[in-house]
Amino acid sequence: MKKNDKKKNKTLSTTIEFVNHASVIIKGNNISILSDPWFQGDAFHKGWNLLDETNDDNIDKILDKITHVWISHEHPDHFSVFFFKKFKKKLINKSIKILFQETTDKRVINFLRNEKFDCQELTNNNETFLSKSFSVTCIKDGFYDSALLVKYNNEKILNLNDCEINNLSKIDKLKLITGDIDVLLTQFSFAAWKGGKNNKKWRDEAAAEKIKTMKLQIQHFKPKIVIPFASFIYFSNIENKYLNDAANKPKAIVKNLENTSSNIIFMKPNDILGGKDENISTTKAIDFWSKRFNEINKKKFHKYEKISIDEINKNFQKYCLRIKKNNNFWLMKLTRILSTYSFFKPVKIEIMDLNCILKFDYLTQKIIKTNEKSHLCMNSETINFLFKNSFGFDTLTVNGCFEENENGFITSTKTLAIENLNNLGIFFTPRIFFNITVIKLFLERLFKVKKKLQSK
Repeated sequence: MKKNDKKKNKTLSTTIEFVNHASVIIKGNNISILSDPWFQGDAFHKGWNLLDETNDDNIDKILDKITHVWISHEHPDHFSVFFFKKFKKKLINKSIKILFQETTDKRVINFLRNEKFDCQELTNNNETFLSKSFSVTCIKDGFYDSALLVKYNNEKILNLNDCEINNLSKIDKLKLITGDIDVLLTQFSFAAWKGGKNNKKWRDEAAAEKIKTMKLQIQHFKPKIVIPFASFIYFSNIENKYLNDAANKPKAIVKNLENTSSNIIFMKPNDILGGKDENISTTKAIDFWSKRFNEINKKKFHKYEKISIDEINKNFQKYCLRIKKNNNFWLMKLTRILSTYSFFKPVKIEIMDLNCILKFDYLTQKIIKTNEKSHLCMNSETINFLFKNSFGFDTLTVNGCFEENENGFITSTKTLAIENLNNLGIFFTPRIFFNITVIKLFLERLFKVKKKLQSK
């Protein structure tokens, strides 16, 4: 750590102020962009909480010094609806402009515009000048994520947040847009389900893979400075708290990256890098975060409530109607019969707090109790949330508040992921067979998960 604190770089003219988790303020002259503001409350259906919350007074001060807010993607630790509703009046009164990637579904931008926010869509890979000397380029990654390249005074700052830039092919493609950069902000720990309570091997591998990815990014983007961030959370539910046992900690990150060419700088709230007000110390920041990581087990963890079968059934019917409205049921039924990949099959879920197994099939709109072996196990509030919200399955795969039986996750995903695709503007109609990229990406991700589950 001390060795890393002594690494010297020319002071940046661009300033980067750390706020919380994946949220920083990047400032150059008269432009100040706040990224991914999630400062309070839980995310992913009582599954995540911040290690350190930002209070209202500090948020007010932050809003007094920004001109723009950039949202990387729709996940609630980056796009906090609670934040936008709570601080709506000030955001509007100060004419703070919200920046978001151009998407097919328009869900986020339409929500913001309906709430009367001033919004600007950023076209993928196109440089947008916010002032004469300050520009941003939004770069889409995967199904829904995006990175932001900021240029100011010949300095380049790349905010990767959660983007999975983890192999040479992806790096080479991205580097055609970015070139070498001055500062890299990147996630430093895993952030989703990793095979259940007994699969410690996968959790350890996921943590190690994050470090390997950071090394690869450093080697090829050649940043002078790396700011590890977007991992200052803990899994905060009784059902998923086990995931905290393998999360990467700042001290381990610095130790593993100390021989790289970049200066690894951890930041705590209100730390500023660059400019005349620079006030950073990786040693102090690591002490700050180490204390908060060490206090996780002392925190109060969320518990789910018991939901009745009648309520679950009511929301299941609404779930079926959403899927039927957005997709071609006839084609889905035909695919179920003919596909070798077993798409759209009935799913069986053990509801642990109700002591029953429910088998549901949205193509026939039936949900029944069964004695068959379940694919997944979860509590009643979890399955009710899944049926009630179009983003329910996406939330489940992140918060990890479930267990699987043999091959149950892969089997279930082939049915339950339909609304993930619908939320991205991708619908199961004849046109999907012309979208080879989406089909390939979906199958590749399934294969990766299957490989990890088989190796446990």
